[in-house]
Amino acid sequence: MARHKQPDVVAKFKGADKKNPQRYRKESAQGEGEIGDAPIHLQGPARLAWVELCSQSIKGVLTGSDRIILEVTANLLAEYRSNPSEFAVGKYTHLIGNLARLGLTPSDRQKFGLEKPKEKDEFEDF
Repeated sequence: MARHKQPDVVAKFKGADKKNPQRYRKESAQGEGEIGDAPIHLQGPARLAWVELCSQSIKGVLTGSDRIILEVTANLLAEYRSNPSEFAVGKYTHLIGNLARLGLTPSDRQKFGLEKPKEKDEFEDF
């Protein structure tokens, strides 16, 4: 199976747009607005899962356009936590896939290539 095309934002974080600029000439679609609060109809554990997922995501990754997939993920996470032994394998696969799409797994966070904070040089003050 072929690899999925990575979003232009991810390619820029990784530096892939410099290696093959012809692949990234078009403007990529950006999500509109902030992710915001959980939908009113999302209640109980699913609402708490929404808040947790938003707080653990990389700043600036989730936008208003991601609300639906985040809602589905929050519901799946709440259902998994309520009874992990009865959680169907297919649902588990969807949960892990959604977490990956939202950049909430260790390997998917690596795709964003965030810069490490610069270490202070001890001789910088001199």
